[in-house]
Amino acid sequence: MRQRLLSIAFATLLCANLSGCFSQSGNEKSDIEKKTSTEQPDTSKYKIVPYFDPDSAYQFIAMQCAYGPRVPNLKQHDECGNALQKALEKYGLTTEKQEFKAKAFDGTTLNGTNIIGRFHAERTNRIVLFSHWDSRPFSDKEKDEANRKKPVMGANDGASGVGVLLELARQTQRVDPGIGVDIVFLDLEDYGAPEWANFDGNDDWCLGSQYWSLHHNYTSENRPRMGILLDMVGGENPTFMIDVVSSMFANSRAERFWKNAHEFGYRSTFVSGTGGEILDDHYYVNNIAQIPTFDIIDYRPGQGFPESWHTQHDDMAHISKKTLGIVGKVLTRFVYTSCGNN
Repeated sequence: MRQRLLSIAFATLLCANLSGCFSQSGNEKSDIEKKTSTEQPDTSKYKIVPYFDPDSAYQFIAMQCAYGPRVPNLKQHDECGNALQKALEKYGLTTEKQEFKAKAFDGTTLNGTNIIGRFHAERTNRIVLFSHWDSRPFSDKEKDEANRKKPVMGANDGASGVGVLLELARQTQRVDPGIGVDIVFLDLEDYGAPEWANFDGNDDWCLGSQYWSLHHNYTSENRPRMGILLDMVGGENPTFMIDVVSSMFANSRAERFWKNAHEFGYRSTFVSGTGGEILDDHYYVNNIAQIPTFDIIDYRPGQGFPESWHTQHDDMAHISKKTLGIVGKVLTRFVYTSCGNN
């Protein structure tokens, strides 16, 4: 994700009439909630929402960090990618690797791999969940200049979202959500130009989501009704607000998600209000793939991203199980209750 902010000029893009497709989940706060469907409501049936285990999500993050920084073109990057694919397969998802090459800001050819998992690929009622799995090759926000060209571990910036989605995948194997769930681990998100590069181009960030958005194989029948992007969802005392891109393209979905969070009592974490103009993977998913997608990202207007962002301190010591539990609990409930069982 970039601290370089987007221009409001893209407000003319096709987004204003993207209507919500997910039904209201109600005011229930238990883990067993009425299953709803706008087409065939059946109040005699109930859907079980499984327990999201933050300890498990934490271990998934630690597993990624054990490989070291997941910088493209390095051996540990490929080894971690293989492990992520095997984890998705272990939990019953059909997987594929979307391999591609991309040019970095400095002309370097990067070998990228988007890792895609599909739960019940035959179902046409689908949701797609994203997180990037690469880590930044530069610690360009380090106060110590000697550390600025060292790679970032990326425990929060990248691995945290992947960890949450792997735990959700584990739960779908235990309890069927009744819809198709696609999990996409995007590569080459964090290889954008550092400030010292004096790069004057565009679209140097989020290279994996740009490629995925151009080359996904959805049809009009199985295109996901919506997407959710998770980015930096494991830090301490985060602030999640609905950013401008999310509001423009997927506002009704995002507001519904935030409402679910408020029903759990998480108003101080999922804060009402506009969260700023952020360029992240969801921009390309919305603009190119045209799947209404919102971002869950720790960004505080007036303050910016967490202090560990793009530094040597983005490590396991700054991952909060409490935050993982909050995000995972709301996400799990939303996936299991917000789109019916048809």
